Amino acid sequence: MAARKKTARKKSGRKKKTTRKTGLARLEAELPADLKLYTRRVRAGLTRLERQVETAQRDARRRWTRLLRDASHELGRLEAQGERAWRKRTAKARRDAVKALQRMEKAIKAKSGKKTTRKKTARKTRARRATA
Repeated sequence: MAARKKTARKKSGRKKKTTRKTGLARLEAELPADLKLYTRRVRAGLTRLERQVETAQRDARRRWTRLLRDASHELGRLEAQGERAWRKRTAKARRDAVKALQRMEKAIKAKSGKKTTRKKTARKTRARRATA
């Protein structure tokens, strides 16, 4: 029985050693044989990384530009809406002011007793211009 236990222990020990060797061998295989190969790999990786960074920056600039353009358009739209509303309010206020002034003029004319129509005033003005 003792012999069986020893052989079983040796097999398990061998397995560990082989996995250690394969791990070490794998690590050695990943490392380049000389410095030239290593620098080539590093340069290739750096070039790839630089391209990725440039692409990311370009995309970010595009997104920023798009966002700025959209915000500008939205601001312009809101400004135009506000301008229309302002004109609408001021036009109404001007009309109301004109109506109030006309009512005041009528009230003043009614008190003074003078009632002249626009046609008569226009005729008088034309007559004055013709004589002058």
